[in-house]
Amino acid sequence: MVTMKQIANRAGVSISTVSLVLNNRDIGRVSPDVAERVRDIAAELGYLTNRLASGLRTSSTRTIGFLSDEVATTPFAGRMIEGAQDAARMPAFFDKHPDVDGFFCFNDTRAWAIYTEATRRGLIIGKDIAVVGVDNHQVVAEALDPPLSTVELPHYEMGYWAVGKLVSLIEGEAPDPFPRAGYPVEKVQPPPLSEQSPQLECQLRIKQSWGRPRSQR
Repeated sequence: MVTMKQIANRAGVSISTVSLVLNNRDIGRVSPDVAERVRDIAAELGYLTNRLASGLRTSSTRTIGFLSDEVATTPFAGRMIEGAQDAARMPAFFDKHPDVDGFFCFNDTRAWAIYTEATRRGLIIGKDIAVVGVDNHQVVAEALDPPLSTVELPHYEMGYWAVGKLVSLIEGEAPDPFPRAGYPVEKVQPPPLSEQSPQLECQLRIKQSWGRPRSQR
């Protein structure tokens, strides 16, 4: 394993200088020429940072944890369970509200449960009853018949902004300007990191499940 000491000997600098460069803390402390030489030598020798040792030394793992309220062994298992639970509740809801003519669902999976019960009762989605979901799930929204009208959430932008904000808080840096390097041009530009309650634009994708309520025809 290549060590910082080997790189320092090869570059003719101190180990602390190598450490600053390889930990990206060289700006304003190490001349650009020296920093470039150190990085070139590290790449040539095949140096790899020992993340475990670095984490123990700095008390910073450089790792961001992701928590979810849906625990499942496969990507779709949690959604399937949720859909099954909703489907079990739907008959009682329709019995209690027989004149309902539209649903705005928390997500596309719940809309799936509406489709199932409406079909069982002989109701035509988009004519007898309107259904709108949230997510624009790439499988559910298009697989349903008719295709589901749904509010498309900016999932990518939400994740990008959240991590950018988190890193700025951890590093103690000014949150603006927003880091644009590598950001896809086709995506909606997220709000400034200085926003405490950011709002991102959502798109309504109108498809065949959208219809005028029976009470208005």
